[in-house]
Amino acid sequence: MSRIRRGWGLTKKSWALLNEHRSLIRFPLYGAVATTLLAIVFLGPGLYLLDQDSLAGAIPLLVIGVYVLSVVGFYFSVGLAAAADMIFRGQEATVGDGLAVARSRFAQITGWAAVSTAISVVMGVLENQGGIGGQIAARLVGMAWSLVTFLAVPVIAIEGTGPLRTLKRSAALFRDRWGQQITGNIAIGGAVFLLGVLPAILLIVLGIAVWPSASFLGALLVVIGALVLAIAMLISRALSGIFGVALYRYALDGETVGGFTQAELESAVKTKGRRGAATPPGATPGTV
Repeated sequence: MSRIRRGWGLTKKSWALLNEHRSLIRFPLYGAVATTLLAIVFLGPGLYLLDQDSLAGAIPLLVIGVYVLSVVGFYFSVGLAAAADMIFRGQEATVGDGLAVARSRFAQITGWAAVSTAISVVMGVLENQGGIGGQIAARLVGMAWSLVTFLAVPVIAIEGTGPLRTLKRSAALFRDRWGQQITGNIAIGGAVFLLGVLPAILLIVLGIAVWPSASFLGALLVVIGALVLAIAMLISRALSGIFGVALYRYALDGETVGGFTQAELESAVKTKGRRGAATPPGATPGTV
């Protein structure tokens, strides 16, 4: 019950900011549209060639496609993080302001996307070629990577670091403040699942079930369910981005922002005992 209460509390705080600044939802929306179109352009031909057993043509297209999608995804995530941070600091922030920061960080974003794509390729090779042992290794690598890079997007958005420095900063901030596993996003994801994803899935399943006897009603339920699912996923991405920036600020210098309390941010993680928070090069505690 405590996890449910914590997840609901974190979700309400993140939702309050999103509801007050509804333009933030446009970042994941634009990202979703762009990645869908680019997936058709890059991954479509690659998957077709893979189905035709033309590995020489399929693999480069798929790798390039994953990289392009990573660049686009990180681009809009960095824009969201930058806008959320401006709002946390009491500034007015538009979508254009966030995207301006993302454009200024484009070199860093492309570098970070390259590292992320390389890790994804390694995980894919391990999972597909290594049998059971490879699948276990791929999942362990994926878990470790998600932990040490949890704060990577806020680091890029706010500090403008390159890929290697971003990895070190994200890992250091995470290790120094916590050290095991951040559970806040899991809690927020659980709340969104119960309120949005689960009802959407039920609508889609019900629509498919009644389709043979009532095609119009079945199609309508499927369409409504798909729309609810898409909206829930967009909201989840936005809430997670907002929460990530709040955690970054807290990890950096113990600053609580966006209405989150110290107790809530501490409860959002499994701690191993706090140590001093890391500080960016050339900065004093409380500044970036």
